[in-house]
Amino acid sequence: MKHILIAGLFALTTAASASALAAPESPDRHHARHLERLSSALELTPEQQEELRTVHQEHFEKMKALHAEKQEQVDTILTAEQRNKLQELREQRRNDMKKHQHERRHKRGGERTTTQPQE
Repeated sequence: MKHILIAGLFALTTAASASALAAPESPDRHHARHLERLSSALELTPEQQEELRTVHQEHFEKMKALHAEKQEQVDTILTAEQRNKLQELREQRRNDMKKHQHERRHKRGGERTTTQPQE
């Protein structure tokens, strides 16, 4: 049962870390772009935009705190050796994501240069 719990927590942590690391921009910039899209699509007033910005910021702070709390709980369950191995796995995942992002950017950039308008 303990192994299942550890595996589940690891999977959750990895998924959360991967999604955060996969974003090529800062969370603030990501939220700003999201708000711009919503503002345009929903024709939000400046007041509504500010209220949504506040809601997004509050939830972002809560999620950060919740993630830190979860990490503390996981750390109390794992042994020092397991925590070190988990950190190594996270670093490997982070490196893999960076490599993947670089390859996607390179591939995307290459496609743009080949699709020039015909004269």
